[in-house]
Amino acid sequence: MDLQSVLPDFSVRPFTHIIPSLERNHITTVDLVTLDPLEIAKRAHIPPADVRRLCADLIAALHRDLGFTPEGDEQRLVPGPTNRLDLTRWRTISTLDPVIDELLGGGIPTGYVTEVTGESASGKTQLLLTLLLAAQLPPPTGLGQKTIYISTEAPLATTRLTQLLHSHPSLSTLTPDTAPSLENVLSITAVDLETQDHILNYQLPVAVSRYNVGLLVIDSITANYRAEHSSNTMMGISARSRELARLGQMLRNLAVKHDLAVVVANQVSDRIDPLENSGPTSRLPPSTQEGVPSPSPRDPPASRVDGKLLESSQVLSSSPSPAPSSSFVEDDISFDGSYIIGQPVRNETLSLAHQERFFTGWGDSPPEAPISQQQSAKTPALGFVWSTQIACRIALKTANDSPALDEAGTVTRRRKMKLVFAPWTEGISRTSDQGSREESIHSEGAATEQRDAQSERPSEPPKHRPRPTDEIEFEIWKGGIRSVPVSRES
Repeated sequence: MDLQSVLPDFSVRPFTHIIPSLERNHITTVDLVTLDPLEIAKRAHIPPADVRRLCADLIAALHRDLGFTPEGDEQRLVPGPTNRLDLTRWRTISTLDPVIDELLGGGIPTGYVTEVTGESASGKTQLLLTLLLAAQLPPPTGLGQKTIYISTEAPLATTRLTQLLHSHPSLSTLTPDTAPSLENVLSITAVDLETQDHILNYQLPVAVSRYNVGLLVIDSITANYRAEHSSNTMMGISARSRELARLGQMLRNLAVKHDLAVVVANQVSDRIDPLENSGPTSRLPPSTQEGVPSPSPRDPPASRVDGKLLESSQVLSSSPSPAPSSSFVEDDISFDGSYIIGQPVRNETLSLAHQERFFTGWGDSPPEAPISQQQSAKTPALGFVWSTQIACRIALKTANDSPALDEAGTVTRRRKMKLVFAPWTEGISRTSDQGSREESIHSEGAATEQRDAQSERPSEPPKHRPRPTDEIEFEIWKGGIRSVPVSRES
């Protein structure tokens, strides 16, 4: 067992009576963290209570070893002094909005590959155009360097960039010597995948070194791969995966070597989540739900002969009967526990269908949230292989409700931004309370009215303490993007 090599200081004295059984059955530290304790107990023939106690102590020891400490009654883990990042050593590009910058941990950092994903009209290009101008500003707002914009769908919107320069309050007040310029935005269009590879592998490294570039934007990374690589066959998926792995390695090396901020736009597709709105009943086998029998997944499909539906037992009467529905197999000393991998029902927490909701940005909202706050599930394009090539994913979402008209008669659409994952920040905004502001005002306002009624003094605006949120609402205006408070109806 590799427990002592992973955690040399972990005390195994309380578990000396079960360690030999775990070693004989090849139980590793990863198994103790990921598998169900009941499965491990059955596999090693030891009491489940001892396994649960060992797993709990092991996870707590891993948290301490990584420098995380519990905080509050909910035992929420927060970074400790040994692993807290010093963001002052990092160079970041501001989004020119303080709330969005707080959500992103200061902005878009250099040395990493950042992805901005979302459906059409969610604001991806607007955010990228803002970064093209903000990167030219001097630190700490920007980098004081030029930028490169590689387009695979539409040419650079120079008219929109000019509008941003004249409309955004942080840019329009600058002098001509300090203001960003369109001359510092180097633009090129990649019409196909071959052109894109040639630009990224040969022209881009030379341009970054020659023109003092601090930001690279690719809008979008998806178009050429979707057009030239099929995802309907295994060979097509394999070829595209190899290309994406090579692309990710090249972009990461370029970002680290030149201290470059690489930001790419990605598209999304609809996802039919099999675990969506799943309660305790839906996790049971189909044969136990609502008393309706259902064939085993191992049974062959039913056939139709002369308009009559024949069950699988009638079509293939000689087929072996499915495995028993018992949770465990019979005890066997030579059994290596391989059935654990072959039972997706029992290991749904390890399945991609369950875990993708946490790294895609869609589907991890609490089930008790109002319907108006729940967006339809989406999956960023290029699959799980591309998700492992990036360091940060920013999801831009559009609300399900219909567009509204503002005071000027312009059609507006509600949008939200979420930092799905990033190594430098937790993706929480505390500056603007997006969820509990109205509730706090309502509760504290009622108490204020009661006190004022007794003292006959005019009421004062109630104070509230913002609640951290991982999603902020923003809008697109002529000056770019900006955060907005969320109304109670949202």
